[in-house]
Amino acid sequence: MNMKELLELLKKLLEEKRNEPKIKEVAYGKSCWQSSTGWDEYASRAVDGNLNTKMHTYKDQSPYWIVDLGKPYKIKRIEIFNRQHGGRSSGRRLHDLDIMVGNSSNAMHLCTHYRGPAELRAHLVLECQNDEKARYVKLMIRGIEYLHVAEVKVFALVKKYG
Repeated sequence: MNMKELLELLKKLLEEKRNEPKIKEVAYGKSCWQSSTGWDEYASRAVDGNLNTKMHTYKDQSPYWIVDLGKPYKIKRIEIFNRQHGGRSSGRRLHDLDIMVGNSSNAMHLCTHYRGPAELRAHLVLECQNDEKARYVKLMIRGIEYLHVAEVKVFALVKKYG
């Protein structure tokens, strides 16, 4: 391969790289709320970037946590970090979890489901069954349980490079 061909190949590869979709975490610091607040462990702790804090509900029927991403995004995956501290049974409370998405907080549909149970310090990586464009993401446990997680990260497709 001569120098000209090599430069053309390099140019082509750089152009392809520039046109690749970019994935970005979009939930950090966003407005959120939960079905109840137990032990002063507020919804915002799930998007504060700190794995040593957690959001926590009381033991509710279908406890939930919702984040408002501020605008619709094409959601690619949701990562959930279970609580880091506590007894083994505390970690295993994360089960039968529906991850729902929608463009309004009261009109959501199922993105994916996590059967569980999880363990303490578990890092769940969940992908929606379909490509989803949504402004809101909701975590909800089916049944009567506590809901508590250390962190929720929502990864979405954003504008391309260039």
